[in-house]
Amino acid sequence: MTYAPTCSPSSALDTREEAPYTEEDYDFIAETTEDFVPIIYKPSPSLLPLRIRMVFFHKRMAELLNQRYSFPWSCFERPDQEELAPWLDEVVMKINSDEDGYMRHRDVYCMLSLAMNLLGLQAPAFRPQPTIPWLADARTFEHMVIQRDRIVIDCHWLFCTKSKVYATEGTWRGIVNPKLTLQTERIEMFAATKLRNDSRADEILQLDTFQQAQMAAMRGAQVQKAFKSMGTAAISASGERVPTRFRQITRKLQNWANSQPRFAKLYPKYRAYAIALELLEKPSIKQVSQLAGLILGEPPLTESTATQTLRKLKGLISET
Repeated sequence: MTYAPTCSPSSALDTREEAPYTEEDYDFIAETTEDFVPIIYKPSPSLLPLRIRMVFFHKRMAELLNQRYSFPWSCFERPDQEELAPWLDEVVMKINSDEDGYMRHRDVYCMLSLAMNLLGLQAPAFRPQPTIPWLADARTFEHMVIQRDRIVIDCHWLFCTKSKVYATEGTWRGIVNPKLTLQTERIEMFAATKLRNDSRADEILQLDTFQQAQMAAMRGAQVQKAFKSMGTAAISASGERVPTRFRQITRKLQNWANSQPRFAKLYPKYRAYAIALELLEKPSIKQVSQLAGLILGEPPLTESTATQTLRKLKGLISET
């Protein structure tokens, strides 16, 4: 498969990077909160002696953090969802299994992400993602690059899908306006500017819940909480770990899908609809169908078929 650049490579100035980094500059992870503890950078575990690891770590960190942030604006020609999805999955597995995997596979990961954005079928939030550790001590400079790239990919998705974005702040007005040429330099600057992700989503771009549910990085507190609530376990009032409500729902769907072979192929569809219901607040049937399609990477069902699917789903999970 060949690829060709659809946008000219650009470089956006991040003025903060011209001065030595401070603790305040490390507030770049999507899950940051107001009581965020400044990151203390440490090298990842390795078989090399600590002294050698520190030399390589600081050299690599200095090289990357002192460069201006830029995104590799290239994507593949004539993309195909059935081919791109497993390829992206394979690349992300390589990234997550390698200590320096993201920088090694970054160009391919970004090209595949842009190509999938052009298709407009599967939203960034529901694709395989390079992981960012929850623990601050485990985060490195590469995780900052991952986070910035996620923001760029989110903005490119909004542009490609012609999503209505009402950015009113002067600096960022019209940044993802589909009626204009793709503004690569402004998007890069937006990603490199120190801003909380809920501020990007709620205040600057003013994304609604349906839009935020499609984002890999730019989510407000409410949508971020909805994503976290779908984890495998929660803490009960008595302090015990118990399955989340969503985990109980998927277990019922799995039991139903395994009861007869002909049901198994329907499991992904019903799970996608269950996810859409968890993420959206008082959604219309059309919104649920659209988000379920963006989860699966498929065109949405018609409203009548979606209504039947929701009726069946609610019957399956009514006791949850």
